[in-house]
Amino acid sequence: MNLDKPICDDSLMRQLGYSVYQLPIISVADELGVFSLLDQEPAGIAEMAGKLHLSLRATEALLASLAGMGLLVRSHGRFHLTETSRTFLIPTKPFYWGHFVRLICQVPITHGALLETLRRDGAVAWGEGQGKVISDEWAGADLSDERAFVFTQAMHSHSFATAVGLAQRAELSGVGRLLDVAGGSGCFSIALAQHNPGVRFTVAELPPVCKTTRRYVAEHGLADRIDVLELDMFRDAWPPGHDAIFFANILHDWDSARQRRLVQRSFDALPPGGRILIYELLLSDGQDGPLTAALFSMNMVYMTPGKQFTAGELDELVRGCGFTDVSAIPVYAGYSLISARKPLAR
Repeated sequence: MNLDKPICDDSLMRQLGYSVYQLPIISVADELGVFSLLDQEPAGIAEMAGKLHLSLRATEALLASLAGMGLLVRSHGRFHLTETSRTFLIPTKPFYWGHFVRLICQVPITHGALLETLRRDGAVAWGEGQGKVISDEWAGADLSDERAFVFTQAMHSHSFATAVGLAQRAELSGVGRLLDVAGGSGCFSIALAQHNPGVRFTVAELPPVCKTTRRYVAEHGLADRIDVLELDMFRDAWPPGHDAIFFANILHDWDSARQRRLVQRSFDALPPGGRILIYELLLSDGQDGPLTAALFSMNMVYMTPGKQFTAGELDELVRGCGFTDVSAIPVYAGYSLISARKPLAR
């Protein structure tokens, strides 16, 4: 039997088939210093091979792959950085993503591991040779100093650009003090503080994380406006005196019972008229994408008990805990800010 060619070509399948190499290629290029070298001056394949101490064959494959991903561009025989690599892959730049890339590369995503995770609906252990799911360490408040530093540094890489994007759009009128629950490195409070000089911030985190938080806050010269509070958000009493409570990339880490507990604790801690602010990368209302949010949700399934939300799911969650005046506005690169208020006392 003679077969006709498929009605569409298989280029997408081919690209997906080899996509497993992409993140390790970026991580290796970062460790080898490819982006820093090209930031100093553009270079050709032979020149880069000499600087990297790699063969011409290996260097050609590495640079071609990076160019194909949109991280390099070749002009007049020399490779140059793109805006993306220059902004996010130079270690000395404020929005450097390398720490997050290395973290994700520590969690090998294999067919077998993913299939097992989906079938038992339980997250994998995080880190090479480690036996604990990261959310278990957060919930148990027994995160080691080393793992806290690695994870907090990675989350700062992951979130600082979107924190600045939020700060340029967020409306904090009427807010005097904001409690940033599980605020990690403090990147959101840092960005918001720079754009809202009349607001004071408290970053609440587990004790091992707070050591890194204080370092980031001090580096940005904001120790006089951002307090860092050691807090187990599930067990400890929340501090009074805040008229806004903020969660960024936090609720998606937990199962529905603990999501509700955190939102309810927010309601109970806020004064009448106080606001809850939730910053998340949202799934579409039809739960059919977009791809980045869908893959982020798969990452949550793989590593935590949580998932990404639709705007409607967050609306239902906060209203179910007593909040009203719920709104959701798109902010930055797929992220949206959900805002709601605790009703005024009658």
